[in-house]
Amino acid sequence: MEYTKTSKELLDELLSPIPFMVRPMAKKMIEKQIFAEAQKANHSTVEDEDVLRGYIIAGAKKEADRDRMKKFLTDKGYDLAQYEELFSVEA
Repeated sequence: MEYTKTSKELLDELLSPIPFMVRPMAKKMIEKQIFAEAQKANHSTVEDEDVLRGYIIAGAKKEADRDRMKKFLTDKGYDLAQYEELFSVEA
């Protein structure tokens, strides 16, 4: 599945706080969830919404991670109200 230009840039931005040495492994895990979200939405290409949803679902398994993720996304200007249910995902 292909990314739009903006969705690829968004993914790179969201991956930026992840330490360099573990970023490739984290990217694989996050991309798997992003692709699942895109397929669920019947998208032929990965859109920004798919990236955000996949990133949140893949990373919101631990409370400490959820808090960091929420702060990072809020600092970037994202309104998290529509994603609150995704932050309640438990491992």
